[in-house]
Amino acid sequence: MFSAMTGSKNHRIPHTLWSLLTLSLLVSVVPASRASAAPPIATVVSTSELELRSCPTLQCQVIERLPLGAQVEVIDEGPGSFLQVEHDAVTGYASNLYLATDPDNVPYLVEGEPGCQRVAWIFNIGVGFEPASGILDTLEEEQVSATMFVMGWWASEHPEILKRIVDEGYPIGSHGNWPQELTGLSDSDVVTDLENAADAIEHATGKPPAPLFTPYAAASDERVRAIVAATGNLNVGWEVPAADYGADATEDGVYGRVMDEIYDGAIAELHLDGPASAESTGRALPLLVRDLRAQGYRFVTIPEMAEPCP
Repeated sequence: MFSAMTGSKNHRIPHTLWSLLTLSLLVSVVPASRASAAPPIATVVSTSELELRSCPTLQCQVIERLPLGAQVEVIDEGPGSFLQVEHDAVTGYASNLYLATDPDNVPYLVEGEPGCQRVAWIFNIGVGFEPASGILDTLEEEQVSATMFVMGWWASEHPEILKRIVDEGYPIGSHGNWPQELTGLSDSDVVTDLENAADAIEHATGKPPAPLFTPYAAASDERVRAIVAATGNLNVGWEVPAADYGADATEDGVYGRVMDEIYDGAIAELHLDGPASAESTGRALPLLVRDLRAQGYRFVTIPEMAEPCP
């Protein structure tokens, strides 16, 4: 606007008057536009309770606990994965993984914060073949952390091996109730699938699953993620698929895919009950653990990967 006015031969303005006009515009227009911009509002999603801390680290004091659905004003981006927010006149810091400023585009976890050489194994369980218990033997012998995502129908039919998984301390999330792609279901049917899976897992284990969810066949979209997040569950994805769910899976294939794609903060997806799990993942896993440890990696659970580096 300014250059067009000063460049016009038919609208010449004395220099002094032009300077005053420019100053007036800068004083009146710019601050007013800034003042009118309201702070963005974010909603607590993907957790039943979000901790608001006095400063942007996990070592800081928890000053308030915000329930699912609570709304906050976003004041500023904090360091790392924290946002500075205000709730009922209380200002603090909370993880951006659990705050959605757009209800149709909620945050979700596909990788962790880099900088501390972490890898998270997730096992999606519910393909339907004989579980490869040797995989659990390897995890136990090597003292490797992992997170198990169990289908509801599988929990009902395999209580013995599920009990072992529980007894050995692995976090158990939901992989849905049936092998169906949620992107093709109605909103209410997505919720029903999540509820039925949680009920089946709780009935089999005596306690509800952790508030973590992985989609069957990686079939998810913004709508499904928003529904899952609204139930208090964290959507979990992955960037390193072992592709070990089929009958053609091999030890070399699983090992090569994971080693080629692994990185600091990666979530790697494997299976416990594919048709070739014992011969592929079962044999590749000890080698992966050995070689990744030699590179300085450590193995963490999904709840740990969701947190910043220590």
